[in-house]
Amino acid sequence: INHHKTIDSEKFSVEKINEIKVVSRSYDVNVVASKNDKLSVSVDSQSFGFVPKKYEEVKITSSINNSVLVVNISEPYGLCTTNSSEIKVYIPKTKELNLNLVNKDAKTSISDKELTFNNFSYSTENGDLYLNNTTFNGDFKLNLNKSTCTFGKNLKANENNVHLKITSGKFISNKVKLGDVLITKNNRGVIDIDECKTIRENISSAGGQIVVKKLSHINVKASDTIIKINEVEDGAIIDLTGSGTTNISTLNGNSSISTNSGYIKINNCMSSATLHSDDGNITVKNAMKTISTKTNYGEININFGEEAGHYAIEDLDKSRTLYATIHNGKLTAKGVEHVGSSQNDSNQGIVVTGKGRVNLSMNDVRGENEIKGKNGNIKIIINHSSVYKLTTNPDTKTKGSVRVNLMQITEYNGYTSKSKKETYVNCTGATYGENTLTASTTTGDLTILDTKLS
Repeated sequence: INHHKTIDSEKFSVEKINEIKVVSRSYDVNVVASKNDKLSVSVDSQSFGFVPKKYEEVKITSSINNSVLVVNISEPYGLCTTNSSEIKVYIPKTKELNLNLVNKDAKTSISDKELTFNNFSYSTENGDLYLNNTTFNGDFKLNLNKSTCTFGKNLKANENNVHLKITSGKFISNKVKLGDVLITKNNRGVIDIDECKTIRENISSAGGQIVVKKLSHINVKASDTIIKINEVEDGAIIDLTGSGTTNISTLNGNSSISTNSGYIKINNCMSSATLHSDDGNITVKNAMKTISTKTNYGEININFGEEAGHYAIEDLDKSRTLYATIHNGKLTAKGVEHVGSSQNDSNQGIVVTGKGRVNLSMNDVRGENEIKGKNGNIKIIINHSSVYKLTTNPDTKTKGSVRVNLMQITEYNGYTSKSKKETYVNCTGATYGENTLTASTTTGDLTILDTKLS
């Protein structure tokens, strides 16, 4: 074949049509405003090469059913090139229609500022989609597979919801504010969004990337997905069962984030958060409320911010509170005032179940606090002005060394006894209130110092 021809569909009145569906294959698709009030499709075929005889012609067939106009376009295909072949869909600017485009690998563009659509559906295997200038008032339903969909900066959207299916393609919306984004199919797709209300995904095998500048809430269950968010306004629920990672600049709202072997990084954690990583590292640079964390082999680094409030028992979302369970990993925390007591709640306190190490810097000692080490070393540095009752090794005699060195202890400024010992720091037995600290190890070394002697 050596095509140089243009064929046109009949012209349709849009009075009784609410939706147009165009089904094609590989020719570029361009949706533009018609110069009249009629809806039509034009195909400019410039194909050249060898094809099976039954696929040599360009054909347009159409039908109307339940207010839906369906236009099917048969294109030549085989050992041929499409060259500059193009399909133009002419839409009257006087009516807002639903638009549904289906193709195999066609490059599709909708950029006419005179057009306005309600719902928009797009399904392809590998056909890139570009939207800009045009107004869309309804939902986007995108089945992208391997293709790239780009929302241009001048796209006129109305916080539209997005229903997204993708395999290894890309969805890019860098300048458009979206509503709820629901991902129902994903292999290793890349999703890059400037701002939206929510993102939801429940695909246990999903990988790829989710990058967002700002959103209200995210709820994702995936595997090896890389998640990077600049700001979360109302909490995050993220469960990554593989090597997926989470990196959030500012996190607001109570949240729960877990991963198997990936890392978790939060720069500013303004609300309470539960953070678990089996084999990856967990880092919170500026924590303001309660952090509950757990790891088997990773490193945990928690730093409570200078502007964080003081721990208060009556505050349900308590400041400077840390609960942690580690096995063979390492915990480093600064600015803590409360770690809880495992005697009151099995999920509270700092508990080591293996060779894990703890390096803790306490801004104050408030409420009941318990740190239970095992085979790793425990080191605690406490603000020298704190008022509390200290108990070391209350249950068993440790096999590791003990060094407690506080300015308030008269016996050589400290003691090294491995047996149970109680000390009232900056107080007497009647004045320490409810502030207690109990610390112990099994075979690891226990070191407790105040800020004057550390």
